[in-house]
Amino acid sequence: MSVYELVFTRGAQSEYAALDGSVRNMVDKGLARLRVRPDEIGKQLSGPLASCRELKFRADGLRVIYRIRNGQVCIVDILAIGQRDRGKVFTDAQRRL
Repeated sequence: MSVYELVFTRGAQSEYAALDGSVRNMVDKGLARLRVRPDEIGKQLSGPLASCRELKFRADGLRVIYRIRNGQVCIVDILAIGQRDRGKVFTDAQRRL
């Protein structure tokens, strides 16, 4: 079984750093799952973000938008982390593609 490397965009890294402790712990658990099976968790997105997937954390309304890179190395790009808030997390992810 391959373990995927997670690569954060600068914006996603800043959003991750801004999370408080309990929320960060929850996101860390989700990111650990992404390292193992990013293709089996999360929801496939559509439209301009059709190449991306969304991992939802319903308790906090938080979303991690990511894409799996094709190629020899197993890499998952973390594009954005945030609440839906009028689609801002999706707009940020689209801009960072």
